[in-house]
Parts: sequence; structure tokens; C-alpha cells
Amino acid sequence: MERYAEYRRVGKEGSPGAIDSRLTPRLFSPAAVTLGGVRRARLAIALALVAGLLAGCGPLGPTDPGGDQADPVKLLTVLPSPGDLRGPDAEQADAADLAAAFTGRADPDLASIIASRDPKAAAVRVWTGPDDQTLTAAATVWGSHLVATQVGADLAQRLVSDGGSAWTPPEARAARGARRDDPRELRLARSVGPNAIYIRATGPVSDETVTTALERLTQQLQENPEFGGG
Repeated sequence: MERYAEYRRVGKEGSPGAIDSRLTPRLFSPAAVTLGGVRRARLAIALALVAGLLAGCGPLGPTDPGGDQADPVKLLTVLPSPGDLRGPDAEQADAADLAAAFTGRADPDLASIIASRDPKAAAVRVWTGPDDQTLTAAATVWGSHLVATQVGADLAQRLVSDGGSAWTPPEARAARGARRDDPRELRLARSVGPNAIYIRATGPVSDETVTTALERLTQQLQENPEFGGG
């Protein structure tokens, strides 16, 4: 059974059961929380928790991992090199490596924020092509399913804020993504338990290449205990 649920929780810091402000919906950037947002977040939490309890699987609370931790390096090895794209094997990644993988450039400020979120493990794999196209896959493990889910949401929002638009392919409706046409960039992410999968492409890389990579990794996490799923 798929270990997947989405929820958000916002609370006053210091109050019983409150969630650290670092775990609010904007994981990597500050955001004001409106009363309507709080109400929607509470409703989303309630629905997700009820669904998880009825299903007998998935995370049972905002700080619950909701599944097993993956081995990011091993997980990324399941991806073949698509088309003319070629690149080295997956390697373990630190906060600076992740910031570059997430955005395509060195970003010390983002790296500092990522480090403060304390990823448990991470790996990155990068392919390049003859027409200056790039494909980047990142697998990260976080302290909870909530944090893992918000990784993709925040990175998609960053591209939307930079001239992009929200993007959820029909074949990956559980994912969170964004796209920009000029210059072309695609971002797509999904979480399974405490694990976040993130695919980023630039240049003439097809939508199908991105969605196929994401779905292949998701399937491994969901079905193969060797990678942390099962």
C-alpha cells in the first residue's frame, strides 16, 4: 500500500503540539500565514490524518516519518541515461550540492537554509546533453513526511515566482511541480514517507523524460524495500 499523505499544520510556537515555524508550508523561504491559511491547513491535517488512520498506513502526525528512509545513492542508480543525456553516477550531496541541484546555480543562502533543516541523507545525479540540456535528479531524506512534502512545494513556488507557472502532469497528479517556457525549465517533485524526490530539467528535455524519471523513482520507493519502500 502506498505510504503517502499530504497535510500541513501551523501552530503557535511554544504551545502544546505546535510545529516549529521552519516546518510551515514555505520550507525554504519565509511566508506570512493568514487566518484563512491556518484554517485550510487545519482542515487539510484533519482530513489527511483521518485518511491515514482509515487506511492503516502513512504518517500519523506532522512529525511522523510515514515510512522508511531510503538510500539516496542506491535509489538514483535505477535511473537510466535517457536519450543523448549522459552523466556520472549518483553521489552523496551536502547542503551546497543540494542548493545547486535544486536551482541550477550556487546559492549559499539556500544552502544555509537547507542545512538548518537537517537532511538525514541526500544524493544528486546530473546528466547533460549535446544541445546544452540538463537533467538533475535529487533524492533526500528528512525528519518527517511533512518536511519531505514541502521540499517540492517550495521549489516549485520559487520557479513560479521567477516567471514560471504551476505544473502537475496528468500522469503524476500526486506530484508538485512548476515550469517556465523561456528560458525552459521543468521542476517536479514527490514525497514518499520521509523521502523527497526532485527532478529538474533545462533546455530541450521532454516533459515525458521528467515525469518518467519521477515515476520510476516513486515506484521503487513504494514497492522495493531495498530502497526504503515496501
